Amino acid sequence: MKRVYFFILTLTVSLFATGCGKPSTNTLLQECITFFASFDQDLGADYAFGNNQLFTSPSWSLRGEAVPLDSLTFPGQLEIHRGEGRYRDALWIDSRYEPVFFYEGENNFHLSETVFAGTLSFWLRLDPDVTLHPGFSDPVQITSRSWNDGALFVDFTDRIPREFRFAIFPDRTVWDPLNLEWDDVPENQRPMIGIRNHPFSMDTWTHVAIAFENFNSGKPDGIVKTYLNGVFTGSLSEREMTFSWNPSEVKIWIGYNYRGYLDELILFNRSLTAEEVMKLYSLENGISDLLP
Repeated sequence: MKRVYFFILTLTVSLFATGCGKPSTNTLLQECITFFASFDQDLGADYAFGNNQLFTSPSWSLRGEAVPLDSLTFPGQLEIHRGEGRYRDALWIDSRYEPVFFYEGENNFHLSETVFAGTLSFWLRLDPDVTLHPGFSDPVQITSRSWNDGALFVDFTDRIPREFRFAIFPDRTVWDPLNLEWDDVPENQRPMIGIRNHPFSMDTWTHVAIAFENFNSGKPDGIVKTYLNGVFTGSLSEREMTFSWNPSEVKIWIGYNYRGYLDELILFNRSLTAEEVMKLYSLENGISDLLP
């Protein structure tokens, strides 16, 4: 991994140095990162608690046949574009429904059978009404099964003007015990936050963050807060958020029917505060400000 060992050394030193005083916001952010892909050099993650390789498989159903991508590109679908990133380089994606691309979620996504929390953060650059292929588009999705049965993702809807949605689906037996058809689920029972007047553009980067807590508590106390460009956009609360994932089957899926740029994909092992999300959005050099 490109910077893992330097990161651990720096983290150890920073924890020692701040042991007698209040840790800085940078230190607090640094010490809870579990996964970080900058897309500055190649497709692999710069830092990962688990496997840092990006994998591809012919389809989601055939993900057991996945192989790692060792090259800098997947011709025609994944390319590192130099100097196009929010910070330095960026990943250009021009992908349909197949093949699929993902990182392993095990250890990279902080998961526990008991109560857990976390934050997902990344940057996008696209004009949804112009850039995207027809159909629903999921830039990032974390799941082990399917979109409506234990999944955390964002998507753009299939109709123009496209709506941007934050989606946090616990086990289907929890959020949809009657196993209803999607169109029959009342709007207020869908675990999603829709944004119609979103800032996405090919001219500027947009920061996306989802912070969550009290998942797998077994109680209706799950909390989700969503942000665009550091600004709070909505929340889900008083919901049971049970995710009965098998850690070895969790995938961090990128670029499903997506056409646009992706940069600085990060996972944290706790729910960041609004102030921390704004700090993350405002970093002059991105997460590199926190790394050697």
